[in-house]
Amino acid sequence: MSRFVDLAVRAVKLRCPVCGKGKLFRGVFKMNEYCPVCEYHYEREEGYFTSSMAINIVLSEFVICLFTIPLAANPAIPMLPVLAFGAPFTVILPVLLFRHSRSFWMSMDLYVHPLERSREDLW
Repeated sequence: MSRFVDLAVRAVKLRCPVCGKGKLFRGVFKMNEYCPVCEYHYEREEGYFTSSMAINIVLSEFVICLFTIPLAANPAIPMLPVLAFGAPFTVILPVLLFRHSRSFWMSMDLYVHPLERSREDLW
């Protein structure tokens, strides 16, 4: 359980899931290819971050539904303000959650498929 907590904390801090020290991003949306500390290659295979996009969309839509469905179910609140309030978040939330969804995906993948102890697996 301690390994899971370590990986979750590293994901929240946007740090390398292997060493916990290297930064994942060097810009707002630009991700490092390798960890600057342990040289772990972040993208394990082509299309690796496709699942992070799914995590991002599901989490974003869940948060939007969590707020807009109760507002829409209330007959005292007109529907137009609810839609006007909720619609921009369908674009804003995925952008805001981009970095953390990638970080969480890498940590989840490393938890399920841990690295071998040899140095060659870092590349």
